[in-house]
Amino acid sequence: GAAESEEAGARLLELSQRAAELVGPAEDAKLKALTKHLKSLIAEGYHPIVFCRYIPTAEYLATQLDGKLGKKTKIAAVTGTLSPQQRLERIEQLAAESAEEAGDPAVRRVLIATDCLSEGVNLQHHFDAVVHYDLAWNPTRHDQREGRVDRYGQKKDTVRVITLYGSDNG
Repeated sequence: GAAESEEAGARLLELSQRAAELVGPAEDAKLKALTKHLKSLIAEGYHPIVFCRYIPTAEYLATQLDGKLGKKTKIAAVTGTLSPQQRLERIEQLAAESAEEAGDPAVRRVLIATDCLSEGVNLQHHFDAVVHYDLAWNPTRHDQREGRVDRYGQKKDTVRVITLYGSDNG
């Protein structure tokens, strides 16, 4: 009856408030950690790729990081929502945007990507660091991600790799 309906309404309100607390970069500790690592990589002259497991995560990161890594950092996201051709175009566009201002060596590029890019696309010409934002179930997936960057044609002697993981990860 009415009491059950009221109880359900109160429960929904509580859940809604709890959900609202989860949203927003202020409380996103993982995003904060990523931002700190990216700022450090950028300061060291790297052009990182951040690999995510899910499309919404990649899109969220691209939105949240926009404007937070310095005026001279260009950010783009590439996910499975784009065709293989569009993925290449977006990478080339990001590379061109940062190359146009190549007169300014401080310009950096950051690519946020899902594993749609872990095979078949050469990334070593434009990127030289890999951040695993999400851990894959299969550890070889991490090798594949890194292998897109650390391969023949890479100009940097050292490719940096950062893996974000929680205290409860094995």
